Amino acid sequence: MSMDFQATLKALGKQAKKEAEQRKIEAVEAKKREEEQVDFAKAAGAVTPLKNSQRYEAPRPKTTIKPRPKAENDLAEEDYFYVGQGGWDEPPATFSKNGQGKNDIQRLRNGHYPVVADVDLHGYTQEEAQQVLNEFIEFTKKRGVCGEIVHGSGLGSAGYKPVLKNLTRRWLMQHPDVLAYVEPRQGNDGAVRILLKRPRREEE
Repeated sequence: MSMDFQATLKALGKQAKKEAEQRKIEAVEAKKREEEQVDFAKAAGAVTPLKNSQRYEAPRPKTTIKPRPKAENDLAEEDYFYVGQGGWDEPPATFSKNGQGKNDIQRLRNGHYPVVADVDLHGYTQEEAQQVLNEFIEFTKKRGVCGEIVHGSGLGSAGYKPVLKNLTRRWLMQHPDVLAYVEPRQGNDGAVRILLKRPRREEE
């Protein structure tokens, strides 16, 4: 019995020694982890809180942005003049709609009226071209009575059909402010020179 007791004590002593060594190891590791842990406040140093700037911030507008109103003498979009597709396959090279047609055409050809504005319609669709023409007529009327429009001969169009050329001339023939047009240069059907009605204030 005594031998068994001595063996038990010896085993308990070994176990206690082993546990003591384990606690020592854990204590060393805990101290190491504590040393490695960064003290953020100490590392950052003294922090000065931001002051309230008391800056006024205007409230965001709740209404939608409205477009700038156009000048009263500008042409409103609903007043644009348009012509439909179709009509003459080949409008005439010259045109006049009043009783002095021959005189108007001759004067246009001779450069009697100074060309106060010109426009090139290359690259526009048919609808865009008519929008540009409307603005061009108004622009020209403010400066004189004669302008020049380059529409091209239409040789690059599908089927070699001059779309913009025919559209432009049909448009001019029907526009109420256009009195006449001619091809300004002989042998070149890619442009027309136009004559407009004089403003009423000049007629009175």
